[in-house]
Amino acid sequence: MIELIDNAIQLTVLIGCCTYSAVQAIRRNSHVWFLLTCFYGAYALGLVYWLLFIAFHSTYPSISPISDLSWMASVLFLIVMQNTLRLPGESTYRPLAAWAAPAFSTVICFFLFQWGDCFLNILWAVLMGACGYQALRGLLWATRQNNGLRNCQYFHMSALIFLLAEYSLWVTSGFWKAENLSNPYYWFDFLMTALFFNFLPSLKKAAIE
Repeated sequence: MIELIDNAIQLTVLIGCCTYSAVQAIRRNSHVWFLLTCFYGAYALGLVYWLLFIAFHSTYPSISPISDLSWMASVLFLIVMQNTLRLPGESTYRPLAAWAAPAFSTVICFFLFQWGDCFLNILWAVLMGACGYQALRGLLWATRQNNGLRNCQYFHMSALIFLLAEYSLWVTSGFWKAENLSNPYYWFDFLMTALFFNFLPSLKKAAIE
């Protein structure tokens, strides 16, 4: 029951964020706000399937390629947003520290082989590694700026926290199965819900116009 309530709250937040982002995209005629709308929409579509499965079967699917594909699409939109927000000179910036993200994704991928589908795990590792690399590179480059472009760091911070929260959900779901608030999975999912809000002010602070 708590899984159903948790996901229903998250879906409501996603719909609200998606609506607000769509309004901003129209008002500003902004591609990046449109991409954020697509990010919310893709994630929400995957959650709708997950929520309906729980409602009709009273359990969650062990493997859900439909939800996974929708959530992967949301990460792809996030990667495109990172490219759209790329600052001058950032494309040639190759910090060694940024490779920590794909390295971490690779380690988690091998760790999750014990529970999930290998092919899906590899796809997730590639997407999350690429997104994490760009987020770390963008963050490091933005902190070196001395003007309004520095504000892009907040968006990259939001992306990194989002990725870490997603990984935390996957790991905790493998170890804890209790359907009550003693399960840390639900607390990370509540954090994920709050992080969806966080993309809105962080994008506003970024130099996108």
